[in-house]
Amino acid sequence: MAKKKIGIYGNLESTANHKVEDLYIIVDNQSIHFVVKHLVSNNYIAFESFVSGTDLNGFSQLLAYLQNNSKLMHAVYQHVHFVMNNSRVLISKSQAFKDHTIYQNELNMLFGNQSDHELLVTPLHEDKVVVSSIPDIYQTLLTRAFPTGKWSHYLTALLQNATEEGVYIYFFDGYYIALIRDKKTVQLVKYFEESEDAQNVYNILNACKHTQIDPNNSVLHLVGYHPDNNHWVIELGAYFKDANIEQTTQNGVVKSLQQEYPQHHFATYFIF
Repeated sequence: MAKKKIGIYGNLESTANHKVEDLYIIVDNQSIHFVVKHLVSNNYIAFESFVSGTDLNGFSQLLAYLQNNSKLMHAVYQHVHFVMNNSRVLISKSQAFKDHTIYQNELNMLFGNQSDHELLVTPLHEDKVVVSSIPDIYQTLLTRAFPTGKWSHYLTALLQNATEEGVYIYFFDGYYIALIRDKKTVQLVKYFEESEDAQNVYNILNACKHTQIDPNNSVLHLVGYHPDNNHWVIELGAYFKDANIEQTTQNGVVKSLQQEYPQHHFATYFIF
């Protein structure tokens, strides 16, 4: 069955008339993470992580489990942000047509048709858009609990934060995201399953070759890196001009998170 993997809580100050916190609900394929950010201090003050059990089929049981086991789901917030984090996403050229059929066809061509998903198109700068989809089960159940919440894709947050040129790697539990920015624009974004060390190194170097990026002249940005979990990056770093390890601030609940759960890939949920 579903279970709570992590629960760390600070003092929530928001009331119905005094709202100083935002809630981010980050949804992976088999997990949901609640992140609460204090808007005045700019600190993260609470974090919950729920995962599906091996005997769990579909998302509805996981969402039902949240109703009675989440301490954050029923609190009061200024804004609620839904963030879908899955590999069914692409960056496309912005079209003048109001009809999004062209984006739907492009998404289906690359990832196959999903009739139980709703299309999401988010405008970006440089005349680009992020095209993704959200499973209907999340649309109906989560928005019923938070009717004012609006969906975005995790990639939109990455693009807002990855402003310098170079190769970015974002680490998660079982997979990682590679993002390459060069010549003031994003050249590639791709999800990879965590594999053997040599395969992981090959994946990144092959992505550089595909985008005509020379690692010897590029900076490697690592977000959520932990040497015990991602030691293959040490070999990868030898190919790059420099490496920059980016971790979240040690203020607020993040300090407790890093001490009690030292798998630093959770740091990637605190980029907002």
